[in-house]
Amino acid sequence: MAQAKFEINRELYKELSLADAKLKSTLDFFAKKKMSSQERLFFKVWASEKLKIGVFDKGITMLKKGEVPLSAYAITLGTVECEDEEHDYVLGPGSVIGLAEGLAEEPLRYTYTVKEFVNCKIIPITNAIRELQMTNTGLKGVCRMTLQRILGQNTEIPDYMK
Repeated sequence: MAQAKFEINRELYKELSLADAKLKSTLDFFAKKKMSSQERLFFKVWASEKLKIGVFDKGITMLKKGEVPLSAYAITLGTVECEDEEHDYVLGPGSVIGLAEGLAEEPLRYTYTVKEFVNCKIIPITNAIRELQMTNTGLKGVCRMTLQRILGQNTEIPDYMK
């Protein structure tokens, strides 16, 4: 079985304090390190005071195949794994699990199990939906395209994203 792995290198952030997320010096640091948009977004989510922290031990099932998730998880430390017939996926820092399915109110295609102790930010799906209902048309379009990229072109787009 082939293995696919995704993670953002946390070493980039060792010089930053999470408390400094809103400072101009942090933006300067991003530019100096030539950080990608994914790396910048990861830091913003990691440093967010609005999202609660979740902690999961090795072997814990975070999300179960067939269920519609009520929360999504942005992994900030550790790894989660899932698999299908062809691949074993290892998802590390920067990975977000359950968000697309939760927003589309679709059942999960995988069971996500903690491989290595996980620290994450919890994204309540009802809060994410509420925010998307109030956002502009352009951002809704980005979310629609992202849902279709992750879940497939035939995914039913919820009315609040139209």
